[in-house]
Amino acid sequence: MIYSRNMNSYIPVNIEKKVFSIPNYPDVTRYDIKDGRIPVGRVSLSDLPNGVFVEFIENFNPNLYKGLTETAYQIQVEHCLERGLNNFAILSYAALNSHAIHYLKGKRFIPSEINQKVVDIIKSTPKGEMYNTKFLGKIKMYMPKELIEKYIKQIKKFPLLKAKII
Repeated sequence: MIYSRNMNSYIPVNIEKKVFSIPNYPDVTRYDIKDGRIPVGRVSLSDLPNGVFVEFIENFNPNLYKGLTETAYQIQVEHCLERGLNNFAILSYAALNSHAIHYLKGKRFIPSEINQKVVDIIKSTPKGEMYNTKFLGKIKMYMPKELIEKYIKQIKKFPLLKAKII
């Protein structure tokens, strides 16, 4: 479910899956998230032997919908479960100005020293202002085990992809 700013409530979403196979490269799976037939956002994942690499998360209309990041995180975990993985890694890059948001939602950075820099930015940003993390550039991040476990519990109650949980 995602939050519709127009309706001031959470709404169910439809998710369409498309797999792109290229010889000698990992499969890329694109999940299109829709409000009925209206495109809301997209998540693109590349399979790794022991998990997934998040190519991108895109909210097509952030003025109308919020909560897409959490939906994308759940899709990432469900995708790994759907592949039959039990112990897996979810890796991605924070770029542009997304570092603080991903940190606040539970992702962590490699190298770990970046985590404190992001915390300092969050603490020093006045309430109501956007976090400015652009200067940090493109930094690798991962989903910690605790966050994966949180999404597994959520998936057991409300699966988006209907993944089997082992």
